[in-house]
Amino acid sequence: MSKVKTLKEDVYRKIAAGEVVERPLSVVKELVENSIDAGADSIKIEIAEGGKRLIKVVDNGSGFDAEDIELAFRNHSTSKLSELSDFDNLLTLGFRGEALPSILEVSKIEVETSNNSDGSGFRCILEGGRLVQREAIACSKGTTMVVKELFFNFPVRRKFLKAERTELGQVLSFLEPVVLVNYNTSFELAHNGKTVFLYKKAESLKERIYQVFGKDFLDSLQEVDIGLEQYRLKGFISRVNKGESVKKHQYYFVNGRAIREKTLIASFNNTFAGFLERNRYPVGILLLTVPPREVDVNIHPMKLEIKFEDANAIYRFMKYAIESTLSRSDAFAAQTAQMAQMDQAISDAAGPVVGFGDRFPRNPGMNYQRDRMGGGYASGRDAQMPRGPGMPHNQNIPYMPGPASASGSDPAAQSQSDSQQSQLFAGHFRDEEDFVLIGQYRNSYILVEKNGELVLVDQHNAQERINFEKLKKQYQENNVASISPLFPIIIELSPSEAGQLNDEKKKLLEKIGFRLEPLSGNAFDVKSFPQVLEEKSIRDALLEIVHMPEGEVNFEDKVLAEVACKSAIKVNHKLYPEQMRVIVANLYQTGNPYFCPHKRPIIIEFTLEEIEKRLKRK
Repeated sequence: MSKVKTLKEDVYRKIAAGEVVERPLSVVKELVENSIDAGADSIKIEIAEGGKRLIKVVDNGSGFDAEDIELAFRNHSTSKLSELSDFDNLLTLGFRGEALPSILEVSKIEVETSNNSDGSGFRCILEGGRLVQREAIACSKGTTMVVKELFFNFPVRRKFLKAERTELGQVLSFLEPVVLVNYNTSFELAHNGKTVFLYKKAESLKERIYQVFGKDFLDSLQEVDIGLEQYRLKGFISRVNKGESVKKHQYYFVNGRAIREKTLIASFNNTFAGFLERNRYPVGILLLTVPPREVDVNIHPMKLEIKFEDANAIYRFMKYAIESTLSRSDAFAAQTAQMAQMDQAISDAAGPVVGFGDRFPRNPGMNYQRDRMGGGYASGRDAQMPRGPGMPHNQNIPYMPGPASASGSDPAAQSQSDSQQSQLFAGHFRDEEDFVLIGQYRNSYILVEKNGELVLVDQHNAQERINFEKLKKQYQENNVASISPLFPIIIELSPSEAGQLNDEKKKLLEKIGFRLEPLSGNAFDVKSFPQVLEEKSIRDALLEIVHMPEGEVNFEDKVLAEVACKSAIKVNHKLYPEQMRVIVANLYQTGNPYFCPHKRPIIIEFTLEEIEKRLKRK
């Protein structure tokens, strides 16, 4: 008997449909993109039970012709292209003709549509892969597509759908970039009868960013608009030395299509690396226009990935556009002037270098900056902006009298919160130290002698461990110290971020000292926050917690570790001797002085035997 069998039509059609329709997000994506392709400037989305029970999309686009309604639900029926050569000029979001028949295969569909302004149209009901009812109705121009009971006839797939909130979160994550790039279209989303967001048509991308993310987010960005030959890059990017602690707000569009593409991601982040502090990421809402013939959009089932004909050319253009934009900023000019002063000081002190002229040789293709951790130059991800007068610095260490720090700030001008934060160390300093302080290396590492060994302590990781254990003890005792801001602090979240701020996270935030009062939209007034945090770190800490995946093991510890990290003294920060002693003394009183809560090493120990062996004394 033959082992090879032909699948039943009902089986292979559902398998094929399952490759296109994975979850409610798949349906929303296909229907919304159809509405955009139809020229709609108003799109309303309504879903129920995360999209499992109902997905409804209403648009005012071109609508269907009477004879096209049934045809549109047949496999490989499309109005977007006829021949393979049409890909050379393809600018629509859809093109395969698979979406509607696949959705119909696993759901029940109702359609109301009109292609005219006369008020006449049609209503159709489709089930089981075919049209079962059709009638003429009064209908305004556009299309209303209703998808009911997703996977009602495909229980294997339905049982793997996630909770309502998870499915809603997927939809929000998809709609966020779509809403941004299609700023001249109004969008409305409702879930279980409640409005999630409503964005009116905007005049510009800038206005739409304001609608979605708020004023503070927009103020941290600068506009980019660079054209070169057949390429053009428009959008908004982080200002010099801004950025965020989470790599979440990067949106890439090619010819209006939201995509993930490694060339764009690498070019953007690599170019920005030298203009941000370490462990911060640039924000980017980037609209790239290239000739359609140079892009292959048919390499991913969800059309989320593309392939460039000349990826190197795209990489270089992106780099050129970002650098050109950054070079026009005031912060970049100030940084360049400071670099020039530092270089001149080095040159004056060292004199000419024999055989190399009066300057060090540099790669003209790289952006070099003075490395704050030492006297050399750094490029790429390790390149950091030098601190100058007025630059922000972490003050979450006890104030000790003495000269102004290397950052140029005046200790006497510290805010009220600094004196409160210095209390974190009170009562933990031992009168008799069991170590000898040697000093600080590169404003980042504390050197001590302990038990006859040379010990190098990472000051940031050390204080992170100290803060974490203090916070955890307070958390377990339900007594986390919190304070109120001197001035109002408003945090604005996007709809997708607000959707991730569930009840579990809200209760946890309250227990660790955050009290957030909801305002209109997705804005929150921060009434109190953990005393260990500086006000400037509040938004970063909240965003990190909001974006944390749910259901992780030791979730509370991860949240506490994030707050501890945001509150810890940073590297590249000069400390006074007494501050170093306090940090080391407190570190050795913790339960685990060797690793920070994120499992990074804190100390490195060198025995006398190891040192003498390296120095050939033994």
